Amino acid sequence: MSGVGNIKLGDTMVHEVPRGSSTASPDLSVILSAGLTPLDADTDRFIRDQMLAPFLPDGRDIVAVEEVGPDGTSDLELVPRLVKELIADPTKLPDHSRQIAQHLFDSQVGAAPAGIFLASVGTCDAGDCVIVMKAEHQEGVRMRHHGTPGHVSFDVEHISELIVGKNSKVYKIAMLWLRRDDTVVGKMVDKQNGAGWADYFLHKFLGMQLTFQSEILTRDLLENATKHINSSFTPEKRTRYTRALVALLEGPEKEISGSQFLIRSIDPEDRDDFAEALPPQVLATFRKDVTLVKSRIGGLVFDLQGGAVQVKATSEAVANGLVEVDEVEEQVVIKGVPENIAPSGPPKR
Repeated sequence: MSGVGNIKLGDTMVHEVPRGSSTASPDLSVILSAGLTPLDADTDRFIRDQMLAPFLPDGRDIVAVEEVGPDGTSDLELVPRLVKELIADPTKLPDHSRQIAQHLFDSQVGAAPAGIFLASVGTCDAGDCVIVMKAEHQEGVRMRHHGTPGHVSFDVEHISELIVGKNSKVYKIAMLWLRRDDTVVGKMVDKQNGAGWADYFLHKFLGMQLTFQSEILTRDLLENATKHINSSFTPEKRTRYTRALVALLEGPEKEISGSQFLIRSIDPEDRDDFAEALPPQVLATFRKDVTLVKSRIGGLVFDLQGGAVQVKATSEAVANGLVEVDEVEEQVVIKGVPENIAPSGPPKR
């Protein structure tokens, strides 16, 4: 999805959101701004160049889906509805941003950090857009010197109203605009959760869905197949089937199918039960996207003695026989002498 270039900020509102949520912290409340927050040229440029532009191009594509009620009528969730109104009439920003900031506090989980909430009506390659961002609030000091060379003195001023600085953490961003068919679409970034995202931010707060579900289908295939493999088969089959699953996700194919995986890699007598253990949607062909599972492929982990011992190996080591599962002796065989031995934390049970 294009549209995230040439970002320009227009009218902007800043509010302060406390830690936690309104449910977990009923004694806390959002500090709502009464009026627009002026941004000088340097602050405007800093927010765009350091806090938006580096992250939005790699953000998740999202789309608003109207919910159909029992009476057959449909409506948008709060944020997409207010976004449409803001794009139509930016003068509503003060009131609408206060609603959105309060909605964020109501939606977020109890462990969510405190921060500043910024809302701005601006423009981007896609046209008029609304940007919402939660970032770390910072304080700082400002030093000024006066006098003449050899007789310089400094004044140090504490700046409690500093909004963001170079060390600020960007927590969450969404940039939203209208597609040609008047659907609210955009980009979402969750810097706290890496390749994943906080479910509350996407669904409960933004009230939107991922445009492309391929990364979720890829994750669901891996998780459900791994669960079934470890609960239903002998050690030899567990190793073989897991190797095939990893090879499928690491391979060059751009599209994968759970049904084809069963035909190619699972013994005929195991396929029916295996198919029942997988979500129906992963049995069809879908675009492979390993964004959510990158850290979980590329190798195999053998748990022994209830997790007291873990043996981790690359896929190549298993394929080449450097690590073997001996079902007769009920043991994992590692061929080779350790090149290094070092202290380590305990295995992950």
